[in-house]
Amino acid sequence: MTAISQANPARSCRPALSWEPLLATAGLLLALTMIPTGWLALTDPRTLDGVNVWIKPLKFMASVSLFWLTGAWVFSHLPSGFRQSLAGRYTVWVSLIAGLLEIAYITLQASRAEASHFNYSSPTSSVLYSLMAVGAVSMTSTSLVQGIAVLRTRAGDLTPPVRTALGWGLVLTFVLGTLTGGYMGSQPGHFVGIPTDLQGLPLLGWSTTAGDLRPAHFFGMHAAQILPVLIWVIALGSPTWARRLPVPLALAYAALTLAILAQAMAGKPLIAL
Repeated sequence: MTAISQANPARSCRPALSWEPLLATAGLLLALTMIPTGWLALTDPRTLDGVNVWIKPLKFMASVSLFWLTGAWVFSHLPSGFRQSLAGRYTVWVSLIAGLLEIAYITLQASRAEASHFNYSSPTSSVLYSLMAVGAVSMTSTSLVQGIAVLRTRAGDLTPPVRTALGWGLVLTFVLGTLTGGYMGSQPGHFVGIPTDLQGLPLLGWSTTAGDLRPAHFFGMHAAQILPVLIWVIALGSPTWARRLPVPLALAYAALTLAILAQAMAGKPLIAL
């Protein structure tokens, strides 16, 4: 068996609850919560800005669930010393608390058919929106802590290319997620221009007729999942290229995300239809 084959997710992924019990349990429960929320999206006719009020909670539940499960999985590839350290506990509790508060507020606002983001309708709404930004940065900062720990770790059953891609993916999740999210949050909304397709792309909802800042934020927030998977796929065909590409691929990924952001800022959709 080659070293690269050890990165096979089927081999690397232990039973989810053994990764990091708190994060894994929270991630799985939040994923299950999407079932009743999806039912509400199908049965509740209320809309906000032309979109069903429950679509936003659904998307954030999926994103935060994936974030927690990824964090739990990363723990399974870090030394026990890190898991028991202050930094390790920080990544668990800050991620959990910030994620729970964000999901709770977004769901509450959906139940009221009121906006959670870009809501300046009252002083209270403005303060809560600002607190959401603080929570989002706090949450993504846990990826930075984990990413540094992964890059400093030389043991474990991840191969060096996958480990390097994972480490840089976690770091970029913080850097790009914060950058794109911070810029988007400073604007009056996530559209640049006037969209004529409020439903946008299926599932994602991204506009196909106006600039939309959400795609860049999506790619920024999910670098920790996309980069290691890309390297793992490359390794299946060429272990040599897999060893060479983690850092260049991370740099290219960052450049692509910033290009997507610039395109949206220019008022152009990522995918025009």
